[in-house]
Amino acid sequence: MVKDIQHVDVLIIGGGVVGSAILREVARYSARVVLLERNPDVCEGTSKSNSAIVHTGFDAPPGTLEARLLAGARELWPQVIEHLHIPYLQTGALLIATSDEELATLQNEITPKAERNGVTLSPLTRDEILENAPYINPAIKGGALVEGEGIIDPFWTTRAYCENAVLNGAQVFTGVTVTGMSVEENCISVHTNDGLTFAASLVVNAAGLWSDEVARLAGDHSFALTPRKGQFILIEEDHGVSHIILPIPNRISKGILVTPIIFGGVMLGPTAEDVQDKSDLATTAAGLQQIRQGIARLAPAMAGAASARQFAGLRAVSSTGDYIIRFSTASERLLHVAGIRSTGLSASPAIGRYVADLARDQLGLALRANFIEELPEYLSETHPNEGDVICLCRSITRGEILAALRSPLPPETLDGLKRRTGAMLGDCQGNICMPRLMQLFQQQRGSDLLALNKNYDGSSPVVARVPGREGV
Repeated sequence: MVKDIQHVDVLIIGGGVVGSAILREVARYSARVVLLERNPDVCEGTSKSNSAIVHTGFDAPPGTLEARLLAGARELWPQVIEHLHIPYLQTGALLIATSDEELATLQNEITPKAERNGVTLSPLTRDEILENAPYINPAIKGGALVEGEGIIDPFWTTRAYCENAVLNGAQVFTGVTVTGMSVEENCISVHTNDGLTFAASLVVNAAGLWSDEVARLAGDHSFALTPRKGQFILIEEDHGVSHIILPIPNRISKGILVTPIIFGGVMLGPTAEDVQDKSDLATTAAGLQQIRQGIARLAPAMAGAASARQFAGLRAVSSTGDYIIRFSTASERLLHVAGIRSTGLSASPAIGRYVADLARDQLGLALRANFIEELPEYLSETHPNEGDVICLCRSITRGEILAALRSPLPPETLDGLKRRTGAMLGDCQGNICMPRLMQLFQQQRGSDLLALNKNYDGSSPVVARVPGREGV
């Protein structure tokens, strides 16, 4: 049985950092705005598994939409970070040339390109680099400093975009998959896996790697996306690394790099492997070895650092070679935001603003008079016993857990709670704190513990109830 049809002005498909940034910007207008995400939480795809760098766009192809939006984002990031309380650190990046050929490429190709993109690279000699970064390979030939590069928390950013939008009246539905679209004269009907149908005046297709498949639901075959896998290694100790360390980029990727992590440690990678399967998140011995070989050219001491964990992410490679932000060939009520690749996090504030402007012009939207610009802090001191520590490994308190569970976009899974608070990320990986976290989940959200999943459906840590026992 089909549920009631919901009529909305703007429906956004995809809860990655790009879709969430669009949601926040469209929520500035007097409109009914909804975001659908097929996973149990936002930021589950490309946005979750990346290098967590806010790039300046120094090496973007000049004149492209990508380059223009990266330039626009540089102007927007300071206020976004301030208003949404996003952890961010402007570390700067060291571009390292390990050969005479790479040094020539830096001087003759990359530096002029950066200047055309409005980014200044400060040239550095070998001795200047080694004086400030003694862990760099002493065999290098020279390099440059990119002052504006920084590191950020991608999940925090995505969540904060969504929470701010929800405070301003937007709705977010997780665990909802789009299964069909019917293109009509005045709207597009979007059908979902749970029988819900939305009649939207404008649909924004920000479905990441699956944007081409969403387009085909509307009969649009105008572009294709292929996945490119990037494997990473996480190191818990920072080994004194304070800058992002970049190789000289090539036409395929920015290369295998070293970057500090906003909450401590460093990350090595990624690889750049074209694959066919959009769900292929496997790490491989060959891929991890490739990372260590690439790092050995930049910072030999880091190549043998002990790995705390490894992971892989997939980014979209567009058949057009640039961002795809345009109306569909099937209908001007469908707006594609696709092929954003690895710079989506960096460009997200400007992408959100750009797409919201298109939606405004298309639908004749008017700005809200009372948009809430700043995301408030949710940790309250009015509840007793909220200061005791729940996660011993990371010193996460009850108050921090409850703040996440009471937020405008509360977690639906234990992994969602982990990403919001850091609980279960320590040495015990949740073996000590998980029962108490589940109890708080049950108390605050009314969750049935048998139905409370770690992440996806069927991943509940609880397999049965003991007769006569309540709670955990």
